[in-house]
Amino acid sequence: MKKSILLLIFFLNCLMGRTQENPEILQIRENFQIWQPIIESELNGSTQLFHYAWGESYQEDEWYTNEQASEGKFLFQKVRLIEKSNLGTFVYYDNYSMSGDWYIAVDYYFDTNDKLYFVYWRMNTYQADEPLTIEKRLYFNSEGELIRNLKSTYKMNTKDGSTAGFADRDIEYELQLNKMDFYGKWNEE
Repeated sequence: MKKSILLLIFFLNCLMGRTQENPEILQIRENFQIWQPIIESELNGSTQLFHYAWGESYQEDEWYTNEQASEGKFLFQKVRLIEKSNLGTFVYYDNYSMSGDWYIAVDYYFDTNDKLYFVYWRMNTYQADEPLTIEKRLYFNSEGELIRNLKSTYKMNTKDGSTAGFADRDIEYELQLNKMDFYGKWNEE
């Protein structure tokens, strides 16, 4: 009887913990869900910017509003943007390695005041004990403070978990949209 009561109390505590989720996290998840059909239908036709590097050790770089056809320039970032007056701005980054041993895709979600509230980061890497996909999620509150940081590691392009070692990378982000490195080129249009 005591075991049953203890199990019931434990179960109720777990259930209560789940229902008392941080309201800011819940709002971020709700906004994320609202964005998904918009992204699916509009991303391919959205504004695009291209970041190229060239020169010895690729020390020269520049953002362009169209793809470049120069053999000496390496495309290492591509950005696509969707703006919605009632939701904010969605920014999708493709990041390519010059060596070809990793690829990173990043979704940045900015609110209507151009403040970052969520980052969804994915990396496929061969710089690992086995080919891996790493996913990271960063949640920010209205003051720009990190309130949740999640990380998952999978066998590449699957949902099969992995504990293999890998060369991790930091997530690059700015809390304000106008601080993103492409912003000046985008704002020229």
